[in-house]
Amino acid sequence: MKLNICWVFLCFLLFIPYEVHGQRGRGDLCFVWYNVENLFHPSNDSLPGDDEFTPEGLRHWTTYRYQLKLTALAKVIVASGKWEAPEIVGLCEVEEATVLEDLVRHPILVPYNYAMLHCNSPDHRGMDVACIYRPERIGILGWSAIPSRAILDGTRDMLHACLTTGKRDTLDLFLVHLVSKYRGSGATAAYRRIQAEQLLHCMDSVHALRPGSLLMAAGDFNDDPHSYSLEPLYSVRIGEDSLRWLTPEMPLSLAGTYKYQGSWSHLDQVHYCGGAGRFAVSASVLDLPPLMRSDEEYGGVIPFRTYHGYRYKGGLSDHLPLVVLLRRRFPQFPVEW
Repeated sequence: MKLNICWVFLCFLLFIPYEVHGQRGRGDLCFVWYNVENLFHPSNDSLPGDDEFTPEGLRHWTTYRYQLKLTALAKVIVASGKWEAPEIVGLCEVEEATVLEDLVRHPILVPYNYAMLHCNSPDHRGMDVACIYRPERIGILGWSAIPSRAILDGTRDMLHACLTTGKRDTLDLFLVHLVSKYRGSGATAAYRRIQAEQLLHCMDSVHALRPGSLLMAAGDFNDDPHSYSLEPLYSVRIGEDSLRWLTPEMPLSLAGTYKYQGSWSHLDQVHYCGGAGRFAVSASVLDLPPLMRSDEEYGGVIPFRTYHGYRYKGGLSDHLPLVVLLRRRFPQFPVEW
């Protein structure tokens, strides 16, 4: 009797003890960024972009498959914080608010009481950037969607949230999913560059309002950190600090968060500055074994995605998550959570 590959995948996530980070101290903050690859609700809506992700569509996206993916995602979220769920999770390729509601209400995540930030974008496929967070540990001073419609019609909005951590510290978090390479890298690089300039302008404006805040931009930038399109983000200063790409730690078997035709890329990135040195910031690529499979065509391993073409494989995403740990250099006593 053949074992269902999805069941094997979920069993691995449930029972294997993974080492993700060192022991987190009280007052430390864990943030996870994850492109969850086409997290569609199986119901059909008015947008044509989701038609293939329905039970009757080309991918035969059923409620059963949807629930399996939500369960796997909930387990990865908890595991990414070393079994203490992360305080903040940024997500992209989420279809709608219903998907986030189903995720935070999943029995695995219910004990952590996640709340959500989401706004519908004009993306032609209905894909949005979103955030879930733990209100007992993170406060929200305000948040907004930042449209990029003047850059390219049908483009995903950025999301900006001003968060409070502990008693006094603030974190201004920008979540992005820049224009993809669907027309080819050269054809869309100029759009991503304009979006990078827009992001930098927004970060600079926030710094002028809250000069002591830690600024962090995370997301799927759809290009490598030192590419032409992201040039506005490197070798730049915001206030008295330099904006820096947070180079993630990773095992020797990986060289990025995304692999295409045998080559790894750092499409998923975190850039940060400010915070007056109150935090030591580090990042790592989450490489749980169930998130990987053998790359039979090019060798090594590759992220285990949900579909290969139109063939259902039962994986979670073609990207790997980034786990960011913010450790307090000067702990506040007491830290009020």
